[in-house]
Amino acid sequence: MKTLRILLVALAFTVRVYGEVRPEVTQPQPVVGVPIIQPAAAKLQRTFAGRLGPHEPIYFIYGPDTPAAKFQFSFKYKILRFGEATAQRIPSTLQFAFSQRSIWDITGNSSPFYDTSYMPELFYESLAPMPVQSGGFTWLGYQAGYKHESNGRDGPVSRSLNTLFLQPVFSLGMLEGWHMIVAPRLYTYIGGLGDNNDLKDYRGYGQLRLIVGKTNGPSLMYTGIVGQHGDHLTSQFDLTVPVRTHLFDFETFLLVQYFDGYGESLLSYREKSEAIRAGFSLVR
Repeated sequence: MKTLRILLVALAFTVRVYGEVRPEVTQPQPVVGVPIIQPAAAKLQRTFAGRLGPHEPIYFIYGPDTPAAKFQFSFKYKILRFGEATAQRIPSTLQFAFSQRSIWDITGNSSPFYDTSYMPELFYESLAPMPVQSGGFTWLGYQAGYKHESNGRDGPVSRSLNTLFLQPVFSLGMLEGWHMIVAPRLYTYIGGLGDNNDLKDYRGYGQLRLIVGKTNGPSLMYTGIVGQHGDHLTSQFDLTVPVRTHLFDFETFLLVQYFDGYGESLLSYREKSEAIRAGFSLVR
């Protein structure tokens, strides 16, 4: 609870001094009559515009506990689009996503990785168009699909699961200002759990994600999971604050993460742990 109090104090401090931490940055305007120079490499096509994007948060954090470091990267790629975009409709898509989350014993001898989760997904995504006027309840869309998660090992330390999920997302408040995003995820297991059949006791059948924040401002995200029997509660708080500087046009999010519960890694999903780490986040 001491670390939780530290996190709440950090949130209060962030809100109080936010105006000093992140000054407003205006986008540079082109000078009339002066052509905008583009790099020559821009003519070389390496991606399909608008298809590759971020998925889950991308971050690197470090703390006093062991294992000390934790990082995650996550991307999604639009495979198919169903229909054409109109003024009232955004076409739904079929997306492939891949996320990797690693727990790193960076302070140990030879700095070994404690455990890594590999999480490919294939899902249908439907996004709602921008409302004429935001405020109150705003429907944002939903995802439905398949997710695999494993730690890539074999033998007695092997962990893996396959789920089918449905995740609706909506917002309460002003999208341009302070708001709360609600994103419950319901899932069921398919294909069995092998030697880890009690994983349901810790992962349950659902996850609740709440995000309270301000557009272009601080944000506090809560992720909660409870076991199938109503016990084994797992909670994670992610406090992010955007930081920008005119020097070298640098932008990032400062991140403080507090974890309390079971299965921060698949390898030790039966063990309860508590950790607080801080670092930076590229996507929150």
